[in-house]
Amino acid sequence: MKKESEFEKEVVAFLKSKGCDVFKMRYAPEGTPDRLFLKEGFWGMLEVKKSKDAPYRPLQKEKIAKYDKMSYARAVYPENWLEIQVELEMML
Repeated sequence: MKKESEFEKEVVAFLKSKGCDVFKMRYAPEGTPDRLFLKEGFWGMLEVKKSKDAPYRPLQKEKIAKYDKMSYARAVYPENWLEIQVELEMML
């Protein structure tokens, strides 16, 4: 199993290959997903997890749902990465 940081690098590389600007959300409010990505009038957020069983911090699920209603937000982990890539391919 990959470390979360290694998987996150893969996710970021994919987003950048699609022409996205990608930002690490270090000083954001509690529960904000790890990464914000922007591309030509579209934005999304991804919470990177090392596995589908990795625990969530307080408010993460609520923030993912909130931002998904605004644009696009998901928790992403190796087990659903292919599915997320397919969704993003259609949007980016």
